[in-house]
Amino acid sequence: MNLYKKIINKIFIAFELFAVACLAAMVIAVLVQVIGRYVFSITPSWSEEMARQFMIIFSFIGIAIGVRDKIHIGLTIVVDNTRRGMRLSIEILGKMLIIVMGIMISANMGLLFSRLKYNRLPGTGMPINIIYAFPTAIGVLIALISIYQIYDHIRWGTDEEQAKQAEQLLQAELPENAAEEETRK
Repeated sequence: MNLYKKIINKIFIAFELFAVACLAAMVIAVLVQVIGRYVFSITPSWSEEMARQFMIIFSFIGIAIGVRDKIHIGLTIVVDNTRRGMRLSIEILGKMLIIVMGIMISANMGLLFSRLKYNRLPGTGMPINIIYAFPTAIGVLIALISIYQIYDHIRWGTDEEQAKQAEQLLQAELPENAAEEETRK
């Protein structure tokens, strides 16, 4: 499972870098549009369309990052008010629902990807199915992330227990790091 996590994390690094590039490209496209409109009184036909496409891609990558980092919306009040023995089951059920959501995103966007392959964007003339390629891939990535999160739940317990274990590991490493720094001085 460690190899699986490493592969998913490498894919995430690539998507995060692409998200940064999309954000930069979106800012440039909007800047070109604003300068064109207010300085030259001519708005390029591609600028608004490309800014929108970059925003869509950036948003979907953000959704996947939210699932990976467990910062998405959740019903923690339900988990917090249940017995300790039930919390793990509820969290695993939540991850299974996220897997279903990822599969549904991929399936529905995949249908649009295949059905709209001959349509083109009006401003740039690019094939419109490019818009649906990224959400299709992100849906698969969300499902893959949730699978390894379920594995972590089965192996290490609830999110709260995992956070405590990570904190204990960090505190155990801190004295070692402090001792290393002392010897370096």
